[in-house]
Parts: sequence; C-alpha cells; structure tokens
Amino acid sequence: MESPFFNIISKEIEWVGFPLTLEVGRIARRALGAVTVRHRDTVILCTVCVGKAYPLGSGFPLSVYYQEKFSSAGRIPGGFIKREGKPSEYETLVSRYIDRMLRPLFPKHFCHEIQIVCTVLSYDTETDPGVLSMIGASAAVAVSGLPVQEISSGVRVGYHKGEFILHTFNGGFDLLMGATPSGPSMVECQASACDEAFILEALKFGHQALKPIFEGILWLKSAVSPVSFMGESLEHKLLEFPQVFQNALDEACEVSDTEDRSVRLERALSSWKEFCHENQGIKASEHLEGYFYNKWRETARAYIVHQKKRLDGRSWDEIRPIICEVGLLPRCHGSALFTRGKTQALVTVTLGSRQEDSQMIERLSGVEREYFMLHYSFPPYAVGEVGKMFAPGRREIGHGRLAQKALVSLLPKDLSCTVRLVSEITESYGSSSMATVCGASIALMDAGIQLTAPVAGIAMGLISGGTPSEEDVILWDISGTEDFLGDMDFKVAGSAQGVTALQVDLKIRALTFDIIERTLAQAKVGRLQILRIMEQQTISTPRDAVSVHAPRMSHIKIPVDKIRDLVGPGGKHIKQLCDASQSKIDIGEDGKVSIFSYRAEDAEFALKAIQRLTQGPVIGNIYDGVVKKLLDFGAFVNFGFPQDGLVHVTEIVVGKRLSHPSEYLKEGQAVQVRVLDVDKSGKIQLSIRQV
Repeated sequence: MESPFFNIISKEIEWVGFPLTLEVGRIARRALGAVTVRHRDTVILCTVCVGKAYPLGSGFPLSVYYQEKFSSAGRIPGGFIKREGKPSEYETLVSRYIDRMLRPLFPKHFCHEIQIVCTVLSYDTETDPGVLSMIGASAAVAVSGLPVQEISSGVRVGYHKGEFILHTFNGGFDLLMGATPSGPSMVECQASACDEAFILEALKFGHQALKPIFEGILWLKSAVSPVSFMGESLEHKLLEFPQVFQNALDEACEVSDTEDRSVRLERALSSWKEFCHENQGIKASEHLEGYFYNKWRETARAYIVHQKKRLDGRSWDEIRPIICEVGLLPRCHGSALFTRGKTQALVTVTLGSRQEDSQMIERLSGVEREYFMLHYSFPPYAVGEVGKMFAPGRREIGHGRLAQKALVSLLPKDLSCTVRLVSEITESYGSSSMATVCGASIALMDAGIQLTAPVAGIAMGLISGGTPSEEDVILWDISGTEDFLGDMDFKVAGSAQGVTALQVDLKIRALTFDIIERTLAQAKVGRLQILRIMEQQTISTPRDAVSVHAPRMSHIKIPVDKIRDLVGPGGKHIKQLCDASQSKIDIGEDGKVSIFSYRAEDAEFALKAIQRLTQGPVIGNIYDGVVKKLLDFGAFVNFGFPQDGLVHVTEIVVGKRLSHPSEYLKEGQAVQVRVLDVDKSGKIQLSIRQV
C-alpha cells in the first residue's frame, strides 16, 4: 500500500529487453528535482539542486558528482578505511560525461549554481550504472523546472557479431553518447581502427534507440508539471558599447600573433572598464569582463565566417607547424617530444612487470588490473602562469583516458609487461590531448613496443553560421582561441587504417549528422597528414629492441603441474629467487613465466634457477651445489632443486675410501656434483668424484 506521505509518479519504459523505471516523489523530495531510475536490479538516485547566481563571465557553475556506494553491490570497501573516499577514475569520468552532455543545454546567460548528484544505490553487475546515471540526471533536470532548451539522455553502443547492440562493451568497440532529440551533444568512443562510415552509423543507431527514453522523460515532465525556475538574468542588455571599443575588437581580429592580440584585448578591456565606471557608474568588473569577452567572441566569429580567415592567418584546412623528436631522455625506456604550434607534449614510457607494477582498481564488480596506463599532466607553466599544484583533476583524468583509448587497441596482443606513459604538457595553446596521442605513439615505438600501426590525433572546430544563408565553418587543428570562440571540440584519433578514439564536446545543443559526417571526413585527411609528418621526422616502425635501461624481459614456459614447485610452500621459493636474482617474476596460470631484471646476468641467473626448480635434474649433468648435511654414509647436497641429492661416501674422492665424509667435506662447502640417478620416488644420487 502506498504511503500517504508520498505523491509518487513513475514511468516504465521497455529498454534493452527489460523495463526501465523513472520515479519521482519517493526519495529526496527537498531537492529541486529528484529521479530514481531502475533497470534490472540496478537503482540510481539522481538529484538536482540550485544555488546562488554568479557574475556573468565567470563560467556556468555546474557541478556533477557520480558516486558509487559499495553497499549497492553487497561489498565492504577494501583497505584500512572502510568507507568511500576519493572518487575513482571511473566515477570522475562518468561525472564528466554527464556534465558534458547537460552543460550545452542551459541558456547562455543562466548563471545560477547547479549541482547534480547521482548515487548508485543497488548494482546488479549486468547493467551499466554510468548510462543509467546519464538517463536519470537528464530526467531530474527535466522535472526540476530549470530552463534547459531541450531534454537529453545517454546511451552506450557496442558491436557484436555484425550488429550494433545497446548497453554493451565487448572490448573492441565502445561508443558512449549523450544526445537530444535534435542530435548528439556529447560523444566518447573507443574503437579498433574503424572507418568513419562505421562510426557515423553507430551514432545514428544510438540516437534512434533513445527515442523511447526521450518520450518517457517528456511524459514524466508533463506529469510532474514543475514550476519554471528562471532565476536571475545577469546579462547587461542596455550597456553602452561605444564604437571606439568595437573598432579595437575589429582591429584585434587582424592581429595574427597570439601574445600581441592578447595585449591589445587586455588594454581595450581596461579602457572599457574605466569608461563604464566613469560614465555609467558600474563597478562590477566581473560583469563587465564577461560582457566584453562576449562582444569579442561575437566579433571574432563574424570575422571568421565573413572574411573566411582564421585569426592566426591559417586557412581553414591548415595544420599548425609540427616538430617531433624521440629518444630525448637517455634513462627513460622511451621518450618523445611532440610540438604542434604552441602546444607541446613531452611523453615518457616506463616498462614494468605484469603483476607487481600493474594498477589494481577496486570496482563495484570486484578488483581489476590495468596493464596499460596513460597519465596526463597539465602544470601551470604550460600556459605561462603561476598556479597551485594539486592532484590530477577531472580534465587531466579525462584527457589521459582519451589518449589511452586511442592507443590500447593497437598494442600487441601478447604484451607481457605493464606499460605506463606520462604526458607532461609543457606548452599549451589548444589540442593538448591530441598532442599527447601523437607523442605517446612515437614514444611507444621508441621504447620498442610493437604497435600494429602509429596513431595520430587532430581536434576539429566549428563556427556555426549566424543565419540560414551563412555556411557552417569547420576548422582543422583548432588553437586555444578557436576553442574559446567555437561551438565544438571534435577530437579524432586513429591510424591510417581507421579511427581508434573519438571525443566530442559542444557549446551548442547538438550536432546534425551532416556536420558529423563532414567533420569525420576532413579529420581523416588531417590525421593522415600528421601521420606522414611523424613518420618523416622520427620513426615509422617500432625499434627492434627495448632500451638498455628497460627491464630485461625473459620468458619460459613450465608445466602447469610444476607451478607449485616454483612457488614453494607459502611462496618461499619464488620469494627467495626474486631476492637472489634482484628480479620481478610473474607466473601465469598457463605456466608462462615472465622475468623482469635490470641486468642481463640477473635474468640469466633467474632463468637457470627456474629451469632447475621446474624441470628437474638431468642425469649426467654437472651442477654447482652446497653441502647441507654430513652423515656416516654420505653428504646431502643442495644443487638448485627443491630436493637435495645424496653423495655416497664412496662417491666423494677418487681412489680413496673415506670412513666419514667429514674427512673431505664440511657443511656449507661449495662443490660441483654430477647427477647419477633419479629414482621413481624422487631420490637423487650424486657424485663429486665423477666431476
């Protein structure tokens, strides 16, 4: 029986073969908007709250938090602290996806603080909580009464047995899309060198599949009938902007040098503030700055469309000058410096053992390991500023993950080590994530990692025509200013064979599929140009061997039933061997043993020791050993195998019978022994005399 304290409204939608339920009115009723979304046994609560208004020009204060509760999966967090703490990378990425999907939908001059929180309350391991959070957050915004221009939703598209499928990632193709009924508004894609037509079809499939979700959210919004929240409008519509300042903006458009243009704009802004203070009595400098730069944005966009010129003097399809080098850092296992215009990435490669150096990740589904990592770093000096140095933020995590997606499908399938790349952005003026992709590709080849093909990336921009008669302008390799002025940041990475990663962020509500198709086609031409430059300036194929400073990677296959002998009781044998050889040793379930040593002699020592421990002594072979125990009838000698061997008293010296082994041997003495026999019970007969 329904509680009299609740006014519950719910909508059930058939989605991926199971009912998906959107419900309001039961939980979190003090939030401006709160929707509980359920699919199978996964339940997520999505809430929206509104705060104070911020000054125009300070950026739209939208914050999104996706959080996973381990109780939702019936688990207690690992480690010493048994509660959720710092967001995981996955939580951070999902928060960014929702933010990027919803941000373009708010009016340009809406400046109230908005906070969206998505909490996983129940998790069934079969449903993608990230996609459900995108759906729930969109529904919560819709029922909140906030002035979004369109509803939205999210979907994940996979590919299996020749067909596109929903809500699935099988490791080869994964496309996550946020969209409105008009078209895609956010895209994140990982692929295995797919052609552009394939990507376009996947986007269309996902958009078509969202129709029942759109209809369900619209029904829920109509049933709730939320009170519209318009908030304060901080737009100064009646401010006087004399022609002298407009002339300064027009002149700035003709200045191709970035620093010179910035100085001119700062000077004009200062004069504009003085004018407003003296003539209009306005002292809110942040409001004035926002108004001024909106005027600059309008002026520069009109200049690009009407004059058919870019601010830095390039043609629309021109890529900034590229310089790339490899092998700069002698002690790194691989390194590259990629410079495109005023954007520069210094990328290093470090190789490590498969198990000990891999990243352990605790998820709701359990503990996973990651063997390929790419970490992106953006220090303040990259833009010539003084700033605080914090732990990686959302932007850094997102850019690093995008570059990682671009490369992972082209790694060798038999990669037997852990690979970590670090991209230090040492200069930045637009498209640093794509510079990371290019630098990481050649750094991996410099490290001797056998990539199936080199990878490059390019960021495309869009200046939408102001009227139906004005053409939309697609820009290649956008700079920092063009990113600020434009309507989209369309990043495409891939090899000569096809696309491996795609990321789309918008400032407009959605893209048409016609613009997407044109952008993909042009990005392909630009990507191939960059690949040719990288090949000409650095290396076209991976090096034959890894760096002399990289771990020596040796491999041996042992019988599966011998793994126990190698590990030893409680891991005794393998620990002793790692210490003695100063090596890291990984043992696979199939019997493949990988040895990581920094010196060739250490690797050889470990290899021989493993052979002894797992292959058993060979009759007739001679081995180095140590006397362990002396008895009346002989001496027991350890010669590198789990089982000690017996040297009978008659096999100690030539031509002389000893009354006791101590006449010739002492415990701890190093000796050489020859294997005489190994019986069925495993007893080993040795001889010192026959050596």
